[in-house]
Amino acid sequence: MSAQERRLAAIAAASADAFRSGDYHQVRAEDVAERIRLPRGGEGDRGRSAVWLYNEVRSRRVLVALAVKHAFDEFTADDPAPQPPRSLTEARRLVTAALSRVARFHRVERFMLSQVRLGIGDISTSEKRPSAGQSQPVWETAEAYGATASAGWEGRITAYAPYLVPRLELAALTAGPPPAGWAAASAARLSELAFRSIADDPDGPADHQAAALAAHWFARDLIPLAGEWAERLHVAEQAAEQAGRVGTAARACALEGVLQVLLDGSPLLGRAAEVGGELVALHAADPAGRRALCDAAGRQGLALLRLGDPAAARAAFERSLAAARELPPSDESEARVSRAEHNLAETLVEAGRPAAGLRRLEELGARRAAGVPATGVGPEWRRLTLTRQATARAATRAGRTVTGVTLAEAALADRERRLGADNVNTASARVTLAEALLAAGHPAQARHHLTEAMRLRAQHLPPESYWPQYDTVRLAEIELAAGFPGQAVRLLQTATSGTGWFARQVSPGLHAEATLVRCAALTAAGEAGQALDDLRRLPDDRRTLRARAAALLALGEASDAAGVLAALAADERDADDDFPGRAERLLLTARVMRVLGREDDSEAAGAALLALGEGPLDPSHPLILAGRLDLALLRVAAGRIDEVSRLVDPLLDRRPLAHGRPPLGEGHPLLAEARSVAARVGEPLCHTPEDRLWEDA
Repeated sequence: MSAQERRLAAIAAASADAFRSGDYHQVRAEDVAERIRLPRGGEGDRGRSAVWLYNEVRSRRVLVALAVKHAFDEFTADDPAPQPPRSLTEARRLVTAALSRVARFHRVERFMLSQVRLGIGDISTSEKRPSAGQSQPVWETAEAYGATASAGWEGRITAYAPYLVPRLELAALTAGPPPAGWAAASAARLSELAFRSIADDPDGPADHQAAALAAHWFARDLIPLAGEWAERLHVAEQAAEQAGRVGTAARACALEGVLQVLLDGSPLLGRAAEVGGELVALHAADPAGRRALCDAAGRQGLALLRLGDPAAARAAFERSLAAARELPPSDESEARVSRAEHNLAETLVEAGRPAAGLRRLEELGARRAAGVPATGVGPEWRRLTLTRQATARAATRAGRTVTGVTLAEAALADRERRLGADNVNTASARVTLAEALLAAGHPAQARHHLTEAMRLRAQHLPPESYWPQYDTVRLAEIELAAGFPGQAVRLLQTATSGTGWFARQVSPGLHAEATLVRCAALTAAGEAGQALDDLRRLPDDRRTLRARAAALLALGEASDAAGVLAALAADERDADDDFPGRAERLLLTARVMRVLGREDDSEAAGAALLALGEGPLDPSHPLILAGRLDLALLRVAAGRIDEVSRLVDPLLDRRPLAHGRPPLGEGHPLLAEARSVAARVGEPLCHTPEDRLWEDA
């Protein structure tokens, strides 16, 4: 506490004492000054002069504002710390309870606050004289009493703000992360409003006054912060709470509305999974509720999948599938069965088994394609296009990048034809194409499609919700692949996906993924030490271990990196079919072995990597091409120039593949380095007639 803050605290105590016992117009500056208890020169001081007091506060408005601050702090001194609410209804109750304390304070200190009401608008004679040239005093507004004094000078009472700030912040965090300073500004505004409204109506019912003020804050501050979905969710929560008093069936029906808002409009996937779990339990107890159980378990699984918990999501989807199979045979029940199968296939992809998920999605897509009209946007087509989009994602994740791009382009073209280019679902297909292009070695084209999709999705979704943050993480991956790691770091430094709030409320899985991408970018940018520190806070899954090995290698700790990769190789033997992950591990192993001087082991890892390109992975996969480039550089260093051409030709080839593009897009770092290697050994670059400007030919 600064010296000025100590003086203001002493003045506040004296002012509160004076206005508790005397009418405003009868309390003189001398009466307040003589009550000040402020040590001076090591001895107890029993008072100060009115001149000293005037130099400190310069206005009676400041005196009464400080009096409220001191008295309210005494009144709430023993209040317990607020607990984080779990819903918007609880958040509003938290704010209402805080304002109820303010209203009760007005009842307890009714006489003093009536004097404050008179004094907060008082303008001294000296202030009214233009010739006085009086300037506003300077207080340290970062401290509690300084901020109160500054507001009092302006005729505002913000004495309740320090009490309200932590409660408003906790309430806001149930809906979204408030920006810096938001809670303080909101609390100051609410404090002034609470003082005016309660002081002007001292006989009003305190609880109703508090509830009305909380409703105003909810509409004035929280909904603009979070979005209109917050109002819909609050209404749905209130309905569910009331329905719970009626019975289980009414509660389940109302929770359907809560879950719908949570999944469709809000970023709160954690709450969606909780509500989905409660809903599943309610429907499971009703033998006649198989259809509702199927739907609720499916929605719970979607929330769990986005949270990053594929095991729990799989259990929910299997429950949904079992309930669907218990329904009487019909087109509707068959649609529910295929939906659950679709979701289970996507769960396989997310769980690290993309090849298995791809096979299931291809089978399901073939069944769903039967009888789908060539035009229109009916439910049959919606189910089919979702399966085709998921198939494209699975092919990309399985390392079949050419197929992934081809399927993603077809899904996008179909949606553009049926929905239009500016539809949010068309934008979703465009994101899938961007991911496929990135995996296929075309980051520039991927950036173009992703930024266009982000523009469209931003018009429909809260910026801190799952899909906008997912897009930001993908954009950072694109910048990293294009050779701009610094830009990737900057993107993720300010992204909501990197915050603790996002990890708790939205998706711990996407939060971890954002951290991994940021660490990879830090390693590429020469800050591997920082990357390693951040990686230690993540669970030791395979992606984390690969990123840790890369950071250790960049730091020159090749032996430690080799240990990490050896453990990872043992874990992969009977694990999954994540062939791109295996290829990345082999690429890192070859580089680590080379640094350790174990050339035979390095060559073996490189050969195993290239063998993947002849089987489960496309030969043009960027990881396969990176392995070829590494081997070419080794051959150059060893003087084995005759072997370089065979290794780099696939990187330099500009002939289009089945997806209509060359193996690597222009500007890709691998392509630039391959051209450099070819130039060093005198290898002619591969040009086609289409590579020349025809006007100049």
